[in-house]
Amino acid sequence: MSDESRTQVVLLTFARRGEEQTIRDALAALRTEIPDADLFAIGTPVSAPRLREAGVQTVITYGSGSGAGVVLREARSRRPAAAAVVYWGPRFGGHLKLEVLALLTGAKVTHRFAPGSDARSIGRLRLAWSVAAKCAAALLCAATAAALCGLAFICLLLSQGRVGGGRARRY
Repeated sequence: MSDESRTQVVLLTFARRGEEQTIRDALAALRTEIPDADLFAIGTPVSAPRLREAGVQTVITYGSGSGAGVVLREARSRRPAAAAVVYWGPRFGGHLKLEVLALLTGAKVTHRFAPGSDARSIGRLRLAWSVAAKCAAALLCAATAAALCGLAFICLLLSQGRVGGGRARRY
């Protein structure tokens, strides 16, 4: 169980192969910035061993019989003061799920770590704007794809009409 007197920090990463060094760098930076940090992570059965190898003692495992609600309640019960999101690339794009999870844990500050760059700390409002922008971009992509599919379908119907497809037998 967690030590109530220490500052709780949740680490959020997909822990993909190749992210190990970035995770270690993030842990070292967090331990320097928050010396009394009690670090815990949310992971999957696949990522949990990598997170433990990197130095995280407590991993709340999602997907091994624990649903999202159970995992989120356990993370929120620790009342994390900060969240740390480890990104796979040099930019802070993607990882919408991890950013939403950082918001849902209730952490007041989110530290963003990307390979080869310094950590950036942002507050809840800025993180919420980032999440909203990424959701809007995803929605725009989906709407564009739906419109293109609809246009392709209309073109197909029109081309069938031109070549006599209207007289084709229907089964």
